[in-house]
Amino acid sequence: MPSRSNTSLPPLNALRAFVAAARHGSFRAAAEELCVTTGAVSRQIRLLENWLGLALFDRSRRQVRLTPVGARYFVRVADLFDQLATATGTLREEKGGQVIHLDCIPTFAMHWLLPRLPAFKTAFPDVELSLFTAPDRIDLSRPLDYAIRRDPGHFAGLTPHPLMAERSAPVCSPQLLKEVNGDAMPDGLAGRTVIAIRARPDLWPNWCAANRIGADRLRNRLDIDHTYVAIQAAEDGLGIALVPLLFIERQLADGRLVQVPGCPAAETGRYFLLEHSHPDHTALAGLADWLRGQDSATQDSAAAA
Repeated sequence: MPSRSNTSLPPLNALRAFVAAARHGSFRAAAEELCVTTGAVSRQIRLLENWLGLALFDRSRRQVRLTPVGARYFVRVADLFDQLATATGTLREEKGGQVIHLDCIPTFAMHWLLPRLPAFKTAFPDVELSLFTAPDRIDLSRPLDYAIRRDPGHFAGLTPHPLMAERSAPVCSPQLLKEVNGDAMPDGLAGRTVIAIRARPDLWPNWCAANRIGADRLRNRLDIDHTYVAIQAAEDGLGIALVPLLFIERQLADGRLVQVPGCPAAETGRYFLLEHSHPDHTALAGLADWLRGQDSATQDSAAAA
């Protein structure tokens, strides 16, 4: 165990992983929130446990749960990162800049928003963006100006502004496409392994309905928990994945994934910018229009390709 003084801090990345896992009661959900793998969360928590010399989670059952020591520790440290974010935001505002707190779905943040942050900084040079990620529930107890969500069940009473349509299409690796090209699509999907995302059980049924295919014919399935894992599985040639196209722009552009011929995209949802109307909320004029403009530019590029 590394030596340390009584006043030294534990590894902060490990502490952040612990707080997320304890809050969700799941390493998997913590990984989704933090945009990392489940294994990375597990390693960070093991690092923290080794640093403390204490077991924080009971791993003896199928579902991990906090030990009594871990539960007491979580109560004491749970709000530290929110307090840090609040203090940092206050400091930025004191120096004259505007801070916007945005809560976003992890996959949307990872694959759509983060690549556009340089353009955001150009459009709003005096604005600092404080980004939180969560897979579903919006935490109204921490600083919040806006959130981005798809499911109205997660709107949390915030004011919705329509942003963009989500369109999904079957995609696969270039190597697998060589085999698929001999099939008559979309009926040929019935003879192929299709990758289904447990977090988005609506995708294949909605796409099949739009293309008049019986979803029950797709019996050879590889079920995967989250979108980012399904994307990697498709890149590795494990099957044909139905993925929202806005999450795989880079994979399609550089040829890591290709859309299956004869399988057109279909609308599978809509995203909304949710605005918080609390007294301390500082609106950013033009944010919704800027986000829509980014989506329109993407659609134009796709149409020209």
